[in-house]
Amino acid sequence: MSNQQDQQDQQDQQDQQDQQDQQDQQDQQDQQDRQAVKQLAHRFLAAWMSRDVGLDAVDLTPACQFHSSHHGAATGYQEIQECLAEDTQASDMIGQMSNLYVAVEGNRAAFSFYIYGLVEQNPRAFMFGSAVVATLSFQESRWRLEEIRLVVNWSKGDSSLMSHWQNVPTQYGWQMGFAAPALVSELHSPWAKLPNAQPPENLHEAISELYYRYAFSVDQNDMGLLDRSYTDDISGGFAPVGNLSGKDQVIGTLKNFRHLAAFWQHFAEVVRLEEEGDGRHVKVIIGRIIPERPVDEYGNKLYGAHYQLRARKMSNGQWKFCWTDYRTGWFAEHSVPAFDIGNATA
Repeated sequence: MSNQQDQQDQQDQQDQQDQQDQQDQQDQQDQQDRQAVKQLAHRFLAAWMSRDVGLDAVDLTPACQFHSSHHGAATGYQEIQECLAEDTQASDMIGQMSNLYVAVEGNRAAFSFYIYGLVEQNPRAFMFGSAVVATLSFQESRWRLEEIRLVVNWSKGDSSLMSHWQNVPTQYGWQMGFAAPALVSELHSPWAKLPNAQPPENLHEAISELYYRYAFSVDQNDMGLLDRSYTDDISGGFAPVGNLSGKDQVIGTLKNFRHLAAFWQHFAEVVRLEEEGDGRHVKVIIGRIIPERPVDEYGNKLYGAHYQLRARKMSNGQWKFCWTDYRTGWFAEHSVPAFDIGNATA
């Protein structure tokens, strides 16, 4: 009996080790897939911003679809390359990526990111904010783009520098007479395309992507996606509308407040993160990037406001925000505010 029990214990241990090895292999594969998709997102941005950089034909599926608010539609590698190249005929653009989100499920993937861009021909200048979403499939041993959607959310300055653009929102946002939007969050976002994608194992990436989900939801006025970003007991300070508590009050108020704005676009990044020790909660500070002033005179990153946030890991592995406080005020990357979780200031 003892020998049988010993053999069973050894078998159980071996089974557990095999399961752990399989999980480790899967985690490693997931990380490799995420990295490959991120690299493709960066290559797409570089191809749009620069005359000297282009995508390879194998980066796109043969029937890849491109939908743009200011270019129109294109199909396939050649047409898409021509659309992108048109923007840098005179000179390269300056563009900074933020809010990069990646989802992977098997042989399907999706990403989204923001860009704030600048076109300069001294003394003229034109600034704009854009969003990109894409879906990918794993074909012929590599990740390939199969649909790309690119929109300009706002612009300011001398629009004649990009006179070939159509339907370009100014700081007043979308206008009557514009073509239908090329990006609708409820239909095209990564969270709509791959709703069951699990967050990355890396905590910093997971919390960053939680914020990017929140930002995308309010910027695109997608209240269903905002619902997936908050716990039922969400509370905190929501300047300038006030201190709020509970999902009904929070989402209802933010929805009405969002209707007052022509556009929102929250460029931001995690600047401080700390686990609480219970395995379920983390404290985080998000710095708000202001495109007109992203760095100081010494090249240090600058932030025009910040969020004090607390996030909770749910039973399904997803992270959600359970407390938040939004605070205006400039600070540099070397003077990040201290944690002040629980003190709602709105």
